[in-house]
Amino acid sequence: MVLRLLLAASIVLLGVHPQRANADAVTGTWTGDAQVRGNYYWDRSTRVLAPEFIAQLEAPQGTRMRVDYLVDSITSASIAAGALEDVRFTEVRHDVDLKAGHEFVERENPVDLFGGFRLSREPDYFSFATLFQPTIWLADRATMFRGRISYRHDEIGQTFRGGSQQRPDNMGGTSADAFRETLDAVSLAAGWEQVLSRTLVLEVGYDFTYQWGFLANPYRSVLGGQIPENHPGQRYRHLLFSRLAWYIPRSRTSLQVLYRSYVDNWKVSAVNPEFRIYQEMSPFFQTRLRYRYYTQTSSFFYKSNPNDYSLDDQYVTADPKLSEFHVNELGIQFLVLGAFLEGKAHRSIAGAQFDISFNYRWNTNSFGNQVVAQTGLRIPF
Repeated sequence: MVLRLLLAASIVLLGVHPQRANADAVTGTWTGDAQVRGNYYWDRSTRVLAPEFIAQLEAPQGTRMRVDYLVDSITSASIAAGALEDVRFTEVRHDVDLKAGHEFVERENPVDLFGGFRLSREPDYFSFATLFQPTIWLADRATMFRGRISYRHDEIGQTFRGGSQQRPDNMGGTSADAFRETLDAVSLAAGWEQVLSRTLVLEVGYDFTYQWGFLANPYRSVLGGQIPENHPGQRYRHLLFSRLAWYIPRSRTSLQVLYRSYVDNWKVSAVNPEFRIYQEMSPFFQTRLRYRYYTQTSSFFYKSNPNDYSLDDQYVTADPKLSEFHVNELGIQFLVLGAFLEGKAHRSIAGAQFDISFNYRWNTNSFGNQVVAQTGLRIPF
């Protein structure tokens, strides 16, 4: 149970490391699982419904593959969300993520090589991303070092909404094909995880991201629509993160403290502490409580009133994410394991997992308070 809780928390934190199946190298059995997930986001102007389908497969020799398919249905009715006029519109985004990896367990210090690519498309946006992530374990897996390099290329268009003819860079015109921009990003990351004792794990890491290209929103403008939003053409981001996880066997509780700090060359800096409690209520039922605080400074060119800009300002923005704000977030998650059906149902049902979570954010920028909810069902095969 200790390792299961800590491993689950590590997967959540790192985001890109897939859940391992348990293929049998002796019998040559392939194993895997299928997941169906639902994601929901709400704020005062935007609704997002995102069903997601995930399939994972592991070969007996340690090779694993994962396919994710997600559909975003985004409904918005706000200038803050990207529209020029307060007219409700809905967009659909399709996202496909393919990843594969192999763990070389025959080595004295096991090495895992993992990578993949991702394609995302919506009516006015196309994105391609790829990553490579090597991992090495030392001291009988008590020490882990992980690196990651990723690249992303976005192609940005524009679809008229609400009859507006506004275009970035004063391009004007009526054809949506007249506006085409690109955005590229390279990210380098390194992490270290150390088992300090049988019940204590520490993780630290650093992430650097360099973006160049069109970094504004093609639908936002200032001065009543006279000037399209214009951001600097480069952005350097630095992120430090850490996690300390402590398991208490007597109460079957895992306490975790996460901390992130962020700074970039737009003069935005942020700190983001988070506290989690994982509690095993029974061998088949677990809960997770979390509290997260986020606070950031504004960018050097942000003005709280978009009408305070002048025609001589080099950079202008109407992006609430570049303002000074803070967020308080509370969340709860329930996890049910199908193991209580062992011997009474098919092994896929007995090995199933169901989770549901709800998070509420008190947000001080113009997006306002937010709701984030998720649910998922995982069935092994």
